[in-house]
Amino acid sequence: MQELKIEKQSENKLLHRKEIRYRIVFVGEPTPSREKIKDLIAKNTGAPKELVVVDKNIQETGKNEVIGYSKIYDTKENALLYEPDYELFRNGLKTKETATQ
Repeated sequence: MQELKIEKQSENKLLHRKEIRYRIVFVGEPTPSREKIKDLIAKNTGAPKELVVVDKNIQETGKNEVIGYSKIYDTKENALLYEPDYELFRNGLKTKETATQ
């Protein structure tokens, strides 16, 4: 069972996004993937999954928890404007084919 605990949430009006710091506790399961984390954040915040950008996840050795930082954008266009390409590729907002065109 995976449980998301949002520790801090702030509004960044300049960059049109919400920034959240969270802790995911998982017991008896493998470390959650980036997609699973996006699903958990979207479900708990009510935001569309495609607007969630998972930035950083840290798991300490031997612990069943992940500490992370994510951003929830107002629109996909804002995410494409403010996020670096490597984050867009990691989060599925951009593919290699669209980058070369």
